Amino acid sequence: MKKFISNLCSQLEAGNDLILASIVKSSGSTPRSSGSKMTVMRDGSIDGTIGGGLVEALVQKTAAKMFDEPEKNVVFHEFDLSNELAANADMICGGHVEVMLEHLPADESTLAVFSAVNEALRTGKHAVLFTASEDGKAKERQAVRPCGQLPDLQCVEEKTATEQLEAAIKSGTPVMKKLGGTLLTTEAFIPQPDLYIFGAGHVSRPTAELATSVNFRTVVLDDRVDFANEERFPKAAEIHVLDDFKNCFDGLDVNENSYIIIVTRGHMHDKTVLKQALATPARYVGMIGSSKKRNAIYEALREEGVQQNQIDRCYCPIGLSIGGQTPEEIAVSIVGELIKIRSGG
Repeated sequence: MKKFISNLCSQLEAGNDLILASIVKSSGSTPRSSGSKMTVMRDGSIDGTIGGGLVEALVQKTAAKMFDEPEKNVVFHEFDLSNELAANADMICGGHVEVMLEHLPADESTLAVFSAVNEALRTGKHAVLFTASEDGKAKERQAVRPCGQLPDLQCVEEKTATEQLEAAIKSGTPVMKKLGGTLLTTEAFIPQPDLYIFGAGHVSRPTAELATSVNFRTVVLDDRVDFANEERFPKAAEIHVLDDFKNCFDGLDVNENSYIIIVTRGHMHDKTVLKQALATPARYVGMIGSSKKRNAIYEALREEGVQQNQIDRCYCPIGLSIGGQTPEEIAVSIVGELIKIRSGG
């Protein structure tokens, strides 16, 4: 999503208006879920996807007409994928989707709103977009950070704005509410989760690359400059060369949406990092190693006063059990476990 919003802003900055198509409701089995987005440019080119196939083609056709109909810049289309539409398109999804299309003019106010979303995602922060429309026309649009900040929209009371903001963040999908003749659409943009990889050895390298490809924001940390460098980790968002692992979390913004992998070069370093990791609110803490190594480290931590309920948060041995042997295979098992946890498994 970060790249998509960045591309959208680049188009607006270049003076190109566009149509933003978003799935706002989905049920049953559909190619893409609520929140999926696609932009359509005047020349017919697209960025992103809302599932491909006939649905996407019909949305592109509608979008082309909207460029020349400024009096109606917000349009909704519903698609039933369990009827003749699905059969004719050779689709077996059997679900239902509703798509909202918005004509975004390349003006200062539109650019300012989406630039705020872009900046939030770029810095790993949440943003919530409020769009108020009436009779097919967007009246007000504002992006806010969900840190006590609410939109200053004429049609929205504070209580309603708070409820919408909380609902959008909780669901991770667009939330719509009818306010008299006004439709308020609220959507939370959730940043990529940070993945902190402690250790820059042979397993870290393919793990970082694979994790980045499935939308984790990867941060690599090691005390060896020969290992922790851009040449070995060209796709990492950040690379930190540490003096040592004693205070390796200093300056890191580890939160409930963060993931931690411990793959250093030695048992003592692993224990040092794990003790600090268990004191964070990270959603996932995983450590590589055998059962024998794990038990020894856990016992040492208990002797140092770490509570068992904290130790139980650690995934070790790390990764899904797929029989991986090579660094690349182990990376697949680790990232598979990260995806499972991220999706609620």
